[in-house]
Amino acid sequence: MNQKSQTNVPERSNTLSSSNGITLHCPECLRDRGELICYASRQKYCVICQCETLEPLELVGDAEPVLEVEQVVGDPAASFWLKNALCEALNRDPVDAANEAEVLARILDQRCRKLLRAA
Repeated sequence: MNQKSQTNVPERSNTLSSSNGITLHCPECLRDRGELICYASRQKYCVICQCETLEPLELVGDAEPVLEVEQVVGDPAASFWLKNALCEALNRDPVDAANEAEVLARILDQRCRKLLRAA
């Protein structure tokens, strides 16, 4: 990677994340090619390797909570399932709960994508 492309990464990330605060990246290109390729949150696949598993890019200092627990629990529009899952998770080991929530989210996302492609 040349010096110019390295200095453009944070600038590009800030531009892409301005729509909803989420910048995606291709983990395969990062791992296999050593290239950080950033995408807007609505991007469905990597244009380089066609990978469909784009992941949120977490930069130091960007870790802001999406919502507070109280906001979700007190929201009348939030489903009972979500409120119950959140309350149950708060009683568990936080590392286990976070890891398992990530696995659940990936499984549900994969299922959703599969059903949408079949439709």
